[in-house]
Parts: sequence; C-alpha cells; structure tokens
Amino acid sequence: MALDSATMDAGACLVSEEMAQYFLTVDGQPGTYILGDASASSVRAPHVDRNRIFRARLGADTADEGIEQLLLPFRRAAVPVTWYVDSCSRPNDLATRLVTHGLELRYFWTGMVRSVDGMERVEEVPSDMTVVEAVSTSEREQWMHVVLEGFGLTQFHDLESLLVGTGLLSGRWHRLMAVQDGTPVGGALLFAGDGVAGLHWLGVPQMFRKRGAGILLSREALAQAARMGYSHLALQANPEVVSLYVRLGFDSVGDIAVFDWRPGIGALTVEPD
Repeated sequence: MALDSATMDAGACLVSEEMAQYFLTVDGQPGTYILGDASASSVRAPHVDRNRIFRARLGADTADEGIEQLLLPFRRAAVPVTWYVDSCSRPNDLATRLVTHGLELRYFWTGMVRSVDGMERVEEVPSDMTVVEAVSTSEREQWMHVVLEGFGLTQFHDLESLLVGTGLLSGRWHRLMAVQDGTPVGGALLFAGDGVAGLHWLGVPQMFRKRGAGILLSREALAQAARMGYSHLALQANPEVVSLYVRLGFDSVGDIAVFDWRPGIGALTVEPD
C-alpha cells in the first residue's frame, strides 16, 4: 500500500534525524550554524573524506549566506566536504543553490523506514546460520573484517579502528554478526539513537552472498530495535539494495542527494553505509 504524503514526510524526517545523529556520533567534532530561525550541522572529521554538512534548515532569504558560512571552514582548510540534501532540507531549492556555490551532485541514496512490529518471515534462511552481537575485542575485529570485505573496502585501513572502537562508551553501536558453521559470513550495525534507531554497514562478502545472511541480519536488527523500545528502524540505502529492503517491508520515503565540494586535491570519498 502506498504511503500518503503525511506519512512519507514523517518517515523522511525520521531518516534525516537518524542520519544526523549517526554522523554526529561517529565522525568527529560537530559544529552548528544558526542564524535567526535557520540552522544546520557540520562535522570536521579526523579523516578528510568524512567531513559532512547535513540537517540544513535554512531560510529562503538567507540560504546563500548560510551555505557560504557552512562551507567556509572547509574552504579555508582546503579539505573536501560532503553535503546531504533530503526532503526535509530547506529551502526547497537547496540542491539547485548548492550547484551555484560550486558543489557537484555525486549520487543518490534512498531513505527507507519500517515499523518494527509484525516481522513476518519474508524468506527462509539456513537453520545453521545465527546472528550474534560482537562485543569482545576479538569479536569486534571479526565483525570489522567481514563488513569491510562485504563492501570491498579491505584496503581502507583507516576504517579499521573506527569500526572496532566506536560506540563502546556510549553504547550506541550494536555490531551484529551472522555466523555459519563457526565462520562469520556477514555483519551489520544497529545504531541506537535518541528516539530513533538506524541500520548501517550491512555487508556480506561475495563468497557468502545469496545464503540469506543479509535477510537474517536485517531481521535481527528489527527484533533488537523492538526489544530496545524503538517503534521504527531507519536506513539510507544504496540503489542496488533497495529491492532487498522492500522485500523486508521497508518503505521508500524519499531520495537523499549527496553533493561534494572538492578543493582539487583528488581526495576519495568513501560512502559504504
């Protein structure tokens, strides 16, 4: 059944808020731009490929001034930054304005959300496959390796410490690992935000795909989110996995446009989640 416009808008803003909380938790030192009733968030991360601007709510009359203020720290430092525009961003023509300020549209994500209630069994998975939460250091390292292999990012060693160490004190990161015959075959991250839960880093190495690991990990994330008291699970999906989440009962609630500003230093942006 198609969602009505009010439900779509509420779902899109849920996805937007989850994304903002996730970025502020994982990436670095946050900064906030406020001018009157306009606001936005930005992050300066230790690794320049994860500098971000998001959750922009700019007034139509001051949007161009706000865009320049948000970009200024990154331009001064000559480091790249990625700007996320979703259907809750303001003004409505923000994407068009970003292009005039020198940003380039790179790709789109799809915002998706579903209720954690009624987790019907969409597809069967092997009975010898289980999902465990990776808690100890060795378990988190196993989880990290299987996730990076699933995304084809094993050469990005700077991500290893981030994936192994983030969220230990806050308790916001719950690393779910699919195991079959004692072998890790996939991993996912359940992010526990304030009032909103999100699914990130769902990766299954090529040799283990089409066995049901992704489905089982998604189900477990939904079940655990329900046990933790959340009503919905939100995610930002790459185009090639949207159909998987639709089969699992997620609804598409709008595109997220991903823009980059580059200072001409040839830095590579990694966006696996």
